[in-house]
Amino acid sequence: MKIVLASESRFRRRALDMLGLSYEICPSGIDEKAIQATTAGDLTRKLAEAKALEVANRYGDAIVVSGDAVAAKGDRIFEKPRTLDEASQFLKELSGSEFQFVTALAVVNSSSRKMLSTVETADIVFRQLLDREIQAYISQYPVLSFAGAFESDAVLRFADRISGSYNFVTAIPISRLTMFLRQQGVEV
Repeated sequence: MKIVLASESRFRRRALDMLGLSYEICPSGIDEKAIQATTAGDLTRKLAEAKALEVANRYGDAIVVSGDAVAAKGDRIFEKPRTLDEASQFLKELSGSEFQFVTALAVVNSSSRKMLSTVETADIVFRQLLDREIQAYISQYPVLSFAGAFESDAVLRFADRISGSYNFVTAIPISRLTMFLRQQGVEV
């Protein structure tokens, strides 16, 4: 059965590559801003499921993999920044504090419509960041592509402590992806 990744994310591609899977890429193109939720977990799950279903509608017989990720601190959800100034502000808000990196995974069989989804969280504590560190990071990385304006290199560079799921590396939980693919009949 064909596997389709509903994302162009290099991090999510890395997850499928790590599992040695052959797959196609077909981004969903849904209007992510139209989907609302009050918690980071609900938002990421709704987005991942909507992306997976939209792409599944294009295929008669495929397993569609989708994901979504945000950073969250209290009630504040940090999606992808719109500008470099907003990216800098995000990192300043996360500096010296504990927050969560929340990822959702959705795997759907396009013919049976069987959907499997989950949400996993990493608890991260960033040390106090200097303005020059933030600016150096922003100038070196495509931060407008990252939820919260950071990715795994920043976590390794800035974090004092990490616990929970290591979902920030691939933006989807690989162990759960393996289990979901097996439940959908894919040999992994």
